[in-house]
Amino acid sequence: MSFTIADGVILAVLLISGLLAWSRGFTREALAILGWILAAIAALNVALLIEPLLQEIPGVGPMLASSCTLSKLAAFSVSFAIALILLSIFTPLFSSAVQDSVLGPVDKGLGFVFGVARGLVLAAVVYLIYDQVVPPTDRLAIIDDSRLIGMIAEAASIMSAELPTTLPSWLFDPVNSLMSECGGVPALSGDAAA
Repeated sequence: MSFTIADGVILAVLLISGLLAWSRGFTREALAILGWILAAIAALNVALLIEPLLQEIPGVGPMLASSCTLSKLAAFSVSFAIALILLSIFTPLFSSAVQDSVLGPVDKGLGFVFGVARGLVLAAVVYLIYDQVVPPTDRLAIIDDSRLIGMIAEAASIMSAELPTTLPSWLFDPVNSLMSECGGVPALSGDAAA
């Protein structure tokens, strides 16, 4: 095994992710993730209220009204985007207060650790896709001969082993409820819910 371009890319991803998270701080990174989660929850609860309003938009309304699934997805997407924008207004306010306090250096240090971990997860996800999609006969030597690929492959293996085979009910139930007027989500019917 030698140092390859893949090693350089992996190190760059880890370093860039770590430095970005260091500059923002752990609080901002954590609040950003929390914002995405809360926006998804809000969108699942508000989408049915937004849907009739979207169907009133000239040009778009008739297209949405012709497809139940498209109408629900558009309502969810618009609700999600609005909630995410509103929540993202507060993230810098709270994170700036933490960074300007005595906890600023700790926040930045934890942010760097979080960023490196996020970079590792990102690299592992890319490797997991590569491992599933590219047949063994078509593998790239610069990836397989990489020094860091063992660590990335191990992380991908752990992630793969931890992935659920069915959707948990806390995720299945709200999505199925939103899509129930359309007959549910075919991919989620039957044994998809745990």
